[in-house]
Amino acid sequence: MNRHAKSPTFLLFIATALIFACSAARADGLIPPDTPLGPVAQIPGSTGYIAPDYDARRAALHSVYLAPIEIFLAPDSPYKGIEPTQMAALTAAFTDILRENVLQNANVVDTPQPDSMVVQIALTDVRLTKRSFRPRDITPVGIVIDGVKRVAGVSKVSLQTMTVQALGVSPDGETLLFAINNPPLPGDAGPEPVRLDEVPGVLGAKAERLKSVFLAIREHH
Repeated sequence: MNRHAKSPTFLLFIATALIFACSAARADGLIPPDTPLGPVAQIPGSTGYIAPDYDARRAALHSVYLAPIEIFLAPDSPYKGIEPTQMAALTAAFTDILRENVLQNANVVDTPQPDSMVVQIALTDVRLTKRSFRPRDITPVGIVIDGVKRVAGVSKVSLQTMTVQALGVSPDGETLLFAINNPPLPGDAGPEPVRLDEVPGVLGAKAERLKSVFLAIREHH
């Protein structure tokens, strides 16, 4: 292997190239519009793509790098004021779930290596709502209740919809190994939005469904 391949400059180049190639200039999702996605019969509503030579390419890659998860708010989201700390908490929770439940058998590395398959995940079509002001909020009791909720981490912001998208790319970012678009099933979110602090409880099911889609497209490619 080229002795320069493991240099910090080389790894920085890879990371920069991936960020540019896979997320710049797209404000609504992770998957490029020209990706040849096809329906996944076993998982209604989901679409996917896997490279014809995926198994051979994957055999040559000995680690997996899970890139920072991205969030794409839907243009028509009723609320767009999600705070950076809230986004960080949401993506950190999903990262932990993916590592524990989806990539538990993979050699996951903290920085991309020359032999890493880079996996990118995005939460797209995210629609949020925020509880509207109530007259009780300015009463002494309401102020106390709000204070207790803030301390307990109870959020006024709720999630209405969320699609999970995933890409697996080669170490140089030039070869697409797989792509998955995994929207919720009809009725998945239920009649009521999910409070943002409760969303981590929903992400486990999202991770399992993402895994099921990947296994389905790999089995039938």
